[in-house]
Amino acid sequence: MYARQRRAPLWQTHVPLQSIAYVNMTVSRTILALSLALTGAHAGAADPYFRFPGVRGDTVVFTAEGDLWRTTIGGGKATRLTTHPSAETHAAISHDGKFVAFAASYEGAQEAYVMPLEGGLPKRITFENGGVTVLGWTAQGEVLVSTENSTGPAKHRVVAALDPVKSTRRVLPLADANDAVIDDTGRTVYFTRMGLSMTNDNVKSYRGGAHAQLWRFDLTARNEAEPLFKTDASNNRRAMWYQGRLYFISDAGGADNLWTSRPDGSERRALTSHKQWDVRTASLGDGRIVYQLGADLRVFDIASGADTQIKASLLSDFDQQRVRRVKSPLEALTGIEVASKLERIVLTARGRVTVAGSGSQRRVEIAVPEGARARGAVFSHDDKSVYAIVDTSGENEIWRYAADGSGTGERLTTDGASHRANLYPSPDGKWLAHTDKKGRTWLLDLATRTNVVIDDAGLAGLDRSDQVVWSPDSRNLAFVRAGSVARRDQIGMVNLATRAVSFVTTDRYEASSPAFSPDGKWLYFLSARHFNVGNVSVWGDRNMGPVFDKRVGVYALALQPDVRFPFKPEDELTRPEEKSPEAAARAAVKSPGSDEADGGKNAAVAAATAAATAGKAGSDKPKAPTPSVIYAGLRERLYEVPLEPGNYRALAVDDKRLYLLEAGDDDAAKGTLKTLAIARSAPQPETFAAGVREFGLSLDRKHVFYRTFAKGTPGDMLIVDAGAKAPADLSKARIKIDDWAVTSNPRLEWKQMFNDAWRMHRDFLYDARMRGIDWNAARTRYAPLVERVTDRAELDDVLGMMIGEVGALHSQIRPGDVRRAASEGVPASLGAVLSRVAEGYRVDHVYRSEPELPSEAGPLAAPDVNVKDGDIITAVNGKPLAQARDIADLLLDTAGKQVLLNVKTPGARPRAVIVTPATMARHASLRYADWEQGRAEQVDIASKGKIGYLHLRAMVARDISAFARDFYANINKEGLIIDVRRNNGGNIDSWIIEKLLRRSWSFWASNGKQPYSNMQNTFRGHLVVLMDELTYSDGETFAAGVKALKLGPLVGKRSAGAGVWLSDGNGLLDNGMARVAENGQFSSEGEWLIEGVGVTPDVEVENLPHETFQGRDRQLEVAMTLLEQKMKEQPVKPWTPAAIPAIKR
Repeated sequence: MYARQRRAPLWQTHVPLQSIAYVNMTVSRTILALSLALTGAHAGAADPYFRFPGVRGDTVVFTAEGDLWRTTIGGGKATRLTTHPSAETHAAISHDGKFVAFAASYEGAQEAYVMPLEGGLPKRITFENGGVTVLGWTAQGEVLVSTENSTGPAKHRVVAALDPVKSTRRVLPLADANDAVIDDTGRTVYFTRMGLSMTNDNVKSYRGGAHAQLWRFDLTARNEAEPLFKTDASNNRRAMWYQGRLYFISDAGGADNLWTSRPDGSERRALTSHKQWDVRTASLGDGRIVYQLGADLRVFDIASGADTQIKASLLSDFDQQRVRRVKSPLEALTGIEVASKLERIVLTARGRVTVAGSGSQRRVEIAVPEGARARGAVFSHDDKSVYAIVDTSGENEIWRYAADGSGTGERLTTDGASHRANLYPSPDGKWLAHTDKKGRTWLLDLATRTNVVIDDAGLAGLDRSDQVVWSPDSRNLAFVRAGSVARRDQIGMVNLATRAVSFVTTDRYEASSPAFSPDGKWLYFLSARHFNVGNVSVWGDRNMGPVFDKRVGVYALALQPDVRFPFKPEDELTRPEEKSPEAAARAAVKSPGSDEADGGKNAAVAAATAAATAGKAGSDKPKAPTPSVIYAGLRERLYEVPLEPGNYRALAVDDKRLYLLEAGDDDAAKGTLKTLAIARSAPQPETFAAGVREFGLSLDRKHVFYRTFAKGTPGDMLIVDAGAKAPADLSKARIKIDDWAVTSNPRLEWKQMFNDAWRMHRDFLYDARMRGIDWNAARTRYAPLVERVTDRAELDDVLGMMIGEVGALHSQIRPGDVRRAASEGVPASLGAVLSRVAEGYRVDHVYRSEPELPSEAGPLAAPDVNVKDGDIITAVNGKPLAQARDIADLLLDTAGKQVLLNVKTPGARPRAVIVTPATMARHASLRYADWEQGRAEQVDIASKGKIGYLHLRAMVARDISAFARDFYANINKEGLIIDVRRNNGGNIDSWIIEKLLRRSWSFWASNGKQPYSNMQNTFRGHLVVLMDELTYSDGETFAAGVKALKLGPLVGKRSAGAGVWLSDGNGLLDNGMARVAENGQFSSEGEWLIEGVGVTPDVEVENLPHETFQGRDRQLEVAMTLLEQKMKEQPVKPWTPAAIPAIKR
């Protein structure tokens, strides 16, 4: 769930890119660095980081450095088994001890592979096109894997057994099984349902609705599966089998430990009692259980009860710890600022800072030390220095560096106990304003180093100021923040002399992008005050209300009471306006048809002379002193610039014109930079440049920086002279930045990212008390593990464990700069379930989509393709499938391209068809749509058209469209089922609930016509909402709202418990992230909601594993039964108009 965020300054909103400073070192420092590197390598060799162990006999296989290694129970020097750049994980050794199965992404998507334990070529055994995890082996020599089911909604996992010799595959008939073991007879399977592996959260002692549960199922009897610990709310998972007993991981005692029980769940007891670390990724073989504890491997001997550490070491070159050059720092760009006077920009990326310009200017690396991260770099007023927020000291402090790259930098602050946000240097070079996460705006005196708070939005529970700008004389500041409980952004000002804070716009309308005029007489800003209906009428099919597009206008506040608005037309009481150089030039060129139309050459010369003369005359004038801002009556001195409203998102001003960035129609980031001359003669906007992502105006207002929009790339960065339009020839304006490569010291970066994640959780988490956890002690406990990390994925493992301490969901880890293999091809799909037969591949099921939306149909479902269930595909592009390893091989890199299929229909002649395969993302959507169509069809048939059905996959823009399509198609039904099972959140819950709250109180009826509601688009029937354990985030908030407002009963299972919102504004330097939940949710009575517990349904219904796999949806059936009862008890009354009274005379 994403918080509804306040806007960042839109001309300073950047897509992340990357970088690292190259530091010049003396000889002595080089020797020291080499010594430290050797010391680090030696420590890594002694204490590696172990993960994903597997055991058989005395042999242990594990993952370290992203590769598979082999050692013994006794430890010692391990032997590397794999060297591929892709990580190998989840190793499992076969019962005969000859083979090891594992998961890897050798060919792009993560699949299962098998190789000899003594070493050899891995063999791919799955072709699921991603998401495969190896679970173990059966006694019969099959590899058990977890994968997405070929039918059903998102996160619909199943377990499959694969014979690596015969290449056969069987799916265990159990829905939502994500881990399993089969007893030695091959008859009974013990499996895990749900658990945080389904949401990728990191939470200790989790007790929400998605807690992991152990079940058992008889594969021969095919009766329904049974839960082993039905009333236990703890997490029980990772089933293992040995000599008639079950072994598993449970957090019933608080921490995850090894437990055991009889096959029926009785005689349950703990085997280990670890408290500091959780037992993780356990594996059983021949009476021993190996597992990860912290960064160590341990082995538990079942017979003796001994629990000992495996002390293995790696003989490795530790290549992933090597200092290296990163050639793509712009992939982690976090900031760009234009110089005050020079034609240069300063970029912050991957924690490093560089200064770059156009042409032959050298690029300068700012001296940010290794092992530190810089944020928000800006130029000083004279471009001689660069200020940045740097964490060298362990906190985010403000530093000053020489802009020429010399020196080591100078620390300016010592009070960075809260996450610092942005820096704003004053034009006179005396002050540096800055903001922090607690809502404070600070003012740093650069001469005395005094740092004081001048505005504290946090005292009122409001967000910090943004878009801070200085007046030309550095005597006043303007900023943007909410100033009241209305939470609308307002323009505020601070006078440095009095330190008084004044809001110069009210909370009636949103305002942003303040910009002082160079003469200090005007404060321009943007504000959304135009509400012109864009859809003409609020009536009509699926019309969900008026649309107000292009709401933003440009406004100006007169900072003194006696100034004339520069856009006010000429009148008899004012002197004529002095023409700008551009206007003078235009006036000198006569239009065609005039008396001097043939004097084009002379006119051009006159134009140039006029422009030059006007410009020189202006430059010779002494600069007038900036008048003081008169705050009395300032709000009332408001003007609107004569410009059509638009979707403007950034504003700047020089002495001749306004610069406006307007959002694009199709993509907001692809905007148009416009200019508007400051003139009395009704100026019209001109296009400065198109396709602009962001822009900035230099402090001296002579240069414009802008960055173009280019999907998937940083785009071009250019600096041009200020003016009405960018020059036609931009070859000399482009900033040379594509050669930027930075030096990365992984070990130092890993330490920095660990500390950074720790700090941002301290500063961002919704509970300042850190849920009662000693957060300093947590860092002390986990920091030694970072010393053992040998690759980036291991750092993610440490971060996941650490943030799990605070017990908050929305705690996923986003991988950063992990080692990846080059792609060997992009998988594609035919949008169908296929199974291998002798002649090729049989089409078991073509995914359905809404029949009235042909563009939504899958590749085989197009009307002119006409491939049906039961047909056999014998060849792809002329290549026989009977001879292919798998059809997936022949579909590589074909998404969006024409492909020839040879198809054979039983009883008919073979034929050839042309199809266009889909991407795997489209495949997942088609599979989901097929499941949705099946539910809707079931409801429609069972209710004889009286009950409608709609499913919301998430709570984002796509789901607004889905709601509009399906809700209004069912608005006249007597009953409606809204299904938010597997809904993974967003932020549109209130919007949907508002539609459901509409009530009809009267109707219209014309003579002989059907009546209709006066409250248009109102649902009058009965509602049921379906939810399950994987209803997450905003999906849960929607369910909670329906329950609180008594809109209808909730049916299903208790939800996941992810009730806290976040903004994802805490990225790490390499684009990774340890997500942190920021905004707690409470009921109107102040009661803590959802987080860690979930929403409890009114009617609890379990969709049982076996019958659900077979196609039954018990939860849906109960929802229909409830609606049918309600419809019978409280039928929707038809509108029946009474007789119209006759006129009495």
